[in-house]
Amino acid sequence: MIRLLWVVLLVLASWVTQPARAADQPKYTVNYRVSFLPAEGSAAVEIRTSPGNGRLVAMDFNMPAAIYRGEGGDGSVVRSGDRVLWTPPRQGGALHYQVLIDQRRANAEYDSRITPNWVITRGDHLFPPARIRATKGSGSTARLQVVLPAGWTDVETPYAKLQGGDFAVTNPERKLDRPVGWMAAGKLYSTRETIAGTRVTVTAPNGEKADQVATIAILRQALPEMDGAYGKLPDKLLIVRAGDPMWRGGLSAPRSLWLHADRPLLSQNGTSPILHELTHVLTDVRGGPDDDWIAEGLAEYYSLEISRRAQLISEDRFAKALRSAARSGAKVMGLRGPESSRDRTRKAVSLFAQLDTELRARGSGLDALTQLLMHHETVTLEQLRKDAAKLERQPSVVLANVD
Repeated sequence: MIRLLWVVLLVLASWVTQPARAADQPKYTVNYRVSFLPAEGSAAVEIRTSPGNGRLVAMDFNMPAAIYRGEGGDGSVVRSGDRVLWTPPRQGGALHYQVLIDQRRANAEYDSRITPNWVITRGDHLFPPARIRATKGSGSTARLQVVLPAGWTDVETPYAKLQGGDFAVTNPERKLDRPVGWMAAGKLYSTRETIAGTRVTVTAPNGEKADQVATIAILRQALPEMDGAYGKLPDKLLIVRAGDPMWRGGLSAPRSLWLHADRPLLSQNGTSPILHELTHVLTDVRGGPDDDWIAEGLAEYYSLEISRRAQLISEDRFAKALRSAARSGAKVMGLRGPESSRDRTRKAVSLFAQLDTELRARGSGLDALTQLLMHHETVTLEQLRKDAAKLERQPSVVLANVD
């Protein structure tokens, strides 16, 4: 009896100490600083690190010389082609460089732009991706400081604001906390509301007609349904909008999205550009090299399904939209390919509608499948079939002949 009690105490002790070990993970700090320079069309960036009981050893950045220039700092800074390797001193130090903000697509529309009055860009443009080396088992704590030119008053990011105006940068899914996602600064007009536990901000440069109130109204109905479909929503969500000459589409990023001011919130065919992009943001489902149709088809299907659940569209319009998707998709021979075109995406919408029906008949549903897909870094057709079979307890008939 005494021996059994001793074993139980040891097990309980292990349960108690495991979270403590996670909390005691070695840490180093990273402070990001960006100063916008509209007269130069650029931003001055500083990345400063200091050791704690862990240490950042090196950062190997992807920094094309046409965009990033003037790099230098403490320790060793070596450029080789488009890569810059920074090895800070053991006691820590800073790297600094300048980044050109304006970035145009092939059609001459901007997806990153700075003007005398505002800037719209992404954190992952200012702070490019890097391969890192750190002491064994160590992680980062990070914050972002934004320095504004004279006359600029506002900054919007997907991160929580700290006392003093800096932002707490958290990316639990990454080894290094790095500011990513959309951000805007300057003379802005923003509308805020807490919906389903998420602090939602819709922002646009002053004077832009961005339908902030209508956007919030749709999200007030849609976000609770998305919470039910995908699981817990993020604490903060940023939506950035503006008109020409910015890119006339939508683009998702972590906890944030871009949507051109002229894009409708609800389209004539029943789909919703904003709910499409929000599905990308909240699920982060990404198709494999030949399976972009999975992410795009899922996002487009849920833009209809969430609209139906939230009563933004009627049951009749929902059914009509699915029939239209089936007709358009019938023109496409196969779903697989490096990029999902309009009709291929619509074919995928029709397939996911059929898959939802099949899953429901076997006691599950597409929501449960989507939540499984959210655990994968990328989703291939093979993985989609495996997860569907796991829920149905047999291979999916709908997915059997997909090619």
